[in-house]
Amino acid sequence: MSNSTFAERLKEAMKIRKLKSSQIEKMSEDLVSEQKIKRPIRMPVITDYLKGRYEAAQSNIYALALILNVNEVWLMGEDVPMDRSYGRTKIAEINIIDILTNETIQKIPYCYRTDIAEDDPKNFFAIYANDNSMAPLLDVGDIAIIKKYKEFSNRKTYLLKIKNGNPIIRKVIQADNGKIELQAMNMWNFPTQYDLTMDDIEILGEVIKVENNSAFK
Repeated sequence: MSNSTFAERLKEAMKIRKLKSSQIEKMSEDLVSEQKIKRPIRMPVITDYLKGRYEAAQSNIYALALILNVNEVWLMGEDVPMDRSYGRTKIAEINIIDILTNETIQKIPYCYRTDIAEDDPKNFFAIYANDNSMAPLLDVGDIAIIKKYKEFSNRKTYLLKIKNGNPIIRKVIQADNGKIELQAMNMWNFPTQYDLTMDDIEILGEVIKVENNSAFK
């Protein structure tokens, strides 16, 4: 049985997320541009929803839940958790790869969202750190979970190779002139590498999570 109306839940979510109708309209336009929804939600429609004049169509329920980061069923008024991940989270296994031989040496559990295509476990693998170049974030024996990528976003941390060398983890910084800088966290023992180009490096994936066992030694 519903505990609240759609209008009440919409008001609650907008208050929690600190969003106004004008902001929701703009965010819906952005989602249309990203081809995540088919049409924007206009302010007069949102006003009608808030006043309880209409119930939203399923397509707009989805769009509003996406913008407000809430569970669609909760937004409709049902007695379920507000958390958008409710009912969408599963656990699978991903491989820990030996970065020198590329062989699978172990499997570990990985929690993912079934409604996000990029979260597919097939897009991920893990490695054991074999040096302390990224300490204290990642020390010897810690696990880094890697999302497979061939390209990069500036100032993020990646598993990569330099000129067919062994894989290393570094923060990748690209200057305005296109030159690449590879930065370790432990810069005292692993100096920053300068004046590289994209031809010098091969991106293997982005480090998206660390299981820092060394912090508990």
